[in-house]
Amino acid sequence: MKTFISLTWTEGISDGEAKVLIHTVAEMVIRVGERVGPWFQSQALPSVRPFGDWVILAMPHGSAYSSVDWYLNHCRTPDGKRIDGPAYLRLVEMEPWQSSTPHFDVALVAQDLADAEGQSVANVALPGLAAVASAHHVRKLGSQEARVLGLRHLVAHALGRAVGIPLPTRSTDVTPHGDDLYCTNLCAMRPCFHLRDLLEYSMEGMSQPNLYCDACEHDLEATFIGSHYGLS
Repeated sequence: MKTFISLTWTEGISDGEAKVLIHTVAEMVIRVGERVGPWFQSQALPSVRPFGDWVILAMPHGSAYSSVDWYLNHCRTPDGKRIDGPAYLRLVEMEPWQSSTPHFDVALVAQDLADAEGQSVANVALPGLAAVASAHHVRKLGSQEARVLGLRHLVAHALGRAVGIPLPTRSTDVTPHGDDLYCTNLCAMRPCFHLRDLLEYSMEGMSQPNLYCDACEHDLEATFIGSHYGLS
């Protein structure tokens, strides 16, 4: 049973970017709460826990899993210029507290991010557990409004990928991409890899307030409730 969503971010993420991360994830949970009854709102929906750029002071400096910096130092690409997304997610998967307090994990990094092929991407995910997104490409959008809208879509996309939506059982309005499934509606769960995707999303966000389509909101609701009952 996953009872909370952990939010972390790295040094270099601005206060404004951290607020977008927190508010966007909280908004998605609240929207699910509006779809379900009062009991599910208080019992089944995960809480949102912003841990930020955390350090466990009780652990020796530099020891395994002692800080966000430790994760970053153990998942850089060979040239040191990017964060190795899959390596980061493997560290999250192996966290000693994952078994005692299972949770969804969404991280926002300031550095450029690489996928398994070493290509620069906006996000990488381990569906059903965690996702890491990078503000690197978002910062290239032209205006402050575009950057905020682009980051909101990226965060919503990362959250969806972390919890595993669109659900693999869904047969409509979805398209496969490798081993993953994405939405085909006007929705943040469409493929989101590069700057051009974020630019398109930011432009749409000026007239499209909802980040998820109805089908993906339904999938998110089912995921949260299924997780509460140990079904996911």
